[in-house]
Amino acid sequence: MTFIKTTTTKILVTTLGAAALFLTGTTTASAHMTTTNSANTAQTTQVSTQAPAATTTTSSTGTATAQNTSYQHTNTANQATATNTATSATTSTPAASSNSAVAKALAVANSGVPYVYGGSSLSGFDCSGLVQYAFGLSARTTYQQTNLGTHHYDVANAPAGAILFWGSDSAPYHDGISLGNGQYVAAQNESDGIGVFSQTYWPASYYIVVN
Repeated sequence: MTFIKTTTTKILVTTLGAAALFLTGTTTASAHMTTTNSANTAQTTQVSTQAPAATTTTSSTGTATAQNTSYQHTNTANQATATNTATSATTSTPAASSNSAVAKALAVANSGVPYVYGGSSLSGFDCSGLVQYAFGLSARTTYQQTNLGTHHYDVANAPAGAILFWGSDSAPYHDGISLGNGQYVAAQNESDGIGVFSQTYWPASYYIVVN
């Protein structure tokens, strides 16, 4: 009897132990699955929460870039317009100045103002004095006026309003204002006075276009 009881007790203990182990494993597995599911849920929730934020950031950045690009294009267009306007104004200034100079010099030549050596007023002009007056220059002498622009030597093609010079590049002794077609207006000398003359009889050495 004692042996049987012992055996029964062992079997009972063994059976209970297996059941306990089974229950423990089930509980552990269940807890693990719960933890895993919770983690997945948390991750899913985190992704769902973060995704719209990323989309919003991308959208905002894209909008800002587009606006900045549009602004830059507008500025570039305005700058181009301003540059073109300034260039046009600059380009037209020399032509207007040359035309005005020609008109003033011809007015003097037709008004009977005499040639006066050293003169620079309507009381009388010498060659460089007339050029100074017609263009409104600060440069008074031929030596100074020769430095006002690039020297060109195709004098037969000198445009109207160009300043013609006679003599060397650094020390010309005479100047006048081209009328085009080989003619010019100048305070020539005491004998010929102030008038219109031709390069056919006395060609210039070079000319400059005043800027």
